[in-house]
Amino acid sequence: MNSSSGKGNNPERWEKLLEVLDEKLQLGLLKPLQRVNSYHFENEVLFIEPGSDEDFAYLSKPAFFQQLEILAKDALKIEKVKLKNEKTQ
Repeated sequence: MNSSSGKGNNPERWEKLLEVLDEKLQLGLLKPLQRVNSYHFENEVLFIEPGSDEDFAYLSKPAFFQQLEILAKDALKIEKVKLKNEKTQ
């Protein structure tokens, strides 16, 4: 089990996303998601607080964010992914 599993409200669902990224060799997305400060599933939205400013900047890039959202929607049947930055809360 990855260390990020206990940082949110649905570890089984989070693990499923990480497994999908690993299976599809999406290591660029997988590594930052393994380092998250927290994640939270609310209704059909996945909120992610990246573990560092660098991870936030990486995941916020349109190409990477779109890829993450597409993979998450497919794997988890959610409607949206939102990134949270502790500095903007």
